[in-house]
Amino acid sequence: MKYNIRQMEIEDINTIIKLEEDIFKESLGYDMLYSELKLNPYAYYFILEIDDEIKGYIGTWIEEGHSEIINFLVDKEYQHQGYGSIMLDFVINLVKMSNVPNISLEVRSSNENAIKLYNKFGFKYSHTRKEYYSNKEDALVMILEVK
Repeated sequence: MKYNIRQMEIEDINTIIKLEEDIFKESLGYDMLYSELKLNPYAYYFILEIDDEIKGYIGTWIEEGHSEIINFLVDKEYQHQGYGSIMLDFVINLVKMSNVPNISLEVRSSNENAIKLYNKFGFKYSHTRKEYYSNKEDALVMILEVK
């Protein structure tokens, strides 16, 4: 299998929405993703292609002094094969090159696999956002210092 990480394009949005709905049971939606790509100067979204098919993505905001991972997923059939680590490492390196000192993210409190991945990369628990998600699940806020 060959993989590629590239910038997300407008043409990718519908495929990303399907992946989000499959994995998260909901999506950021077309309008939100479109505006991120076209209007947000701090937004950077990247696609994971495996054998020329979209199998994941990661989105981050990089501003002066801070960055945040907005959304991140790998298609179920490609999870636990290292692709999540590859994408996360890609974004961490981008943030380092941008001279931004930290990255934050929210993760569902029940998403043990994602929490393990973030811990592996050195993210530390900061605090909990109660009933953050639409299903009232709590979000754990995690931060990585990248100085």
